[in-house]
Amino acid sequence: MAISGCILTHRALIRVGGADKLAFLQGLVSNDMGKLNTESSLFTLLLSPQGRVQFDLIVHQVSDNWFLEVDADQAAALIKRLTLFKLRSDVALELVQDRSILSIWGPQVASALELAAEPGATRTTSQWTAILDPRLIELGARLVIENGALETVRHYLGLSLVDMASYKRHRYALGVPEGATELEFDRAIPLEWGMDELNAIDWAKGCYMGQELTARTRYRGLVRKRIFPVYTEAMVLSQPILCEGKDVGHWIAKEEEVGLAMIRLSGVHKELECDGQAVTLGRPHWMKLPDINDET
Repeated sequence: MAISGCILTHRALIRVGGADKLAFLQGLVSNDMGKLNTESSLFTLLLSPQGRVQFDLIVHQVSDNWFLEVDADQAAALIKRLTLFKLRSDVALELVQDRSILSIWGPQVASALELAAEPGATRTTSQWTAILDPRLIELGARLVIENGALETVRHYLGLSLVDMASYKRHRYALGVPEGATELEFDRAIPLEWGMDELNAIDWAKGCYMGQELTARTRYRGLVRKRIFPVYTEAMVLSQPILCEGKDVGHWIAKEEEVGLAMIRLSGVHKELECDGQAVTLGRPHWMKLPDINDET
């Protein structure tokens, strides 16, 4: 089967250099940066002190430099935020201008890129840095390529280029949110958005910003709603998702018939509707739900 690919114009890269970058980021983000190397990339979050998502990051290493993938329109804000914490640390932050990010997916992606079929598996060649998505292997891979190299890469891999809508449908069907809008930055509680199962959090690492409240949410079982892939013909996304006439969810995003919605667990396994249309929940294999009861 063909490999599909889409240039992610909504994502950007920040280069992180300097001798203190490990100690610097380790105290800020939710994953263990000590596990990052040239052959293994990470997904991680920068949280607020209140444990709310502020940035979602895919991090990879090339030589001695680390690269943070972030929403393009949030890149300047991320550099500003990190600079506030830098103080006298030997850390350099720079927006990357000469690279593009390409998402590719399909059943042959890992073999085509000569990568082990493991989330985060990474390999840098003269043509690209290839990263099997550290969130979920079914998402495919990220290729970081030089600007202007798209045609060369496309022919080499036999890519079928698709539009952003196709990328979103692929990701939504897997139940994976991305970026400031879908993750509702400064509001999102990581576990409600599935960030634990998507490999963003290392529960064994030391303290980081927002760690205490994130751990409390987990150990007290405070998750009462989750993001789901949803299928419906409903068009009015300003309308709530209802169960037996009660509001049990709201829309995060939608592309044609598939989208993402935040749903109370009390509405799972029940009939749902929005704007007079039936709503069907998907249940990705990676999603682990707590015991579901009728609490609202």
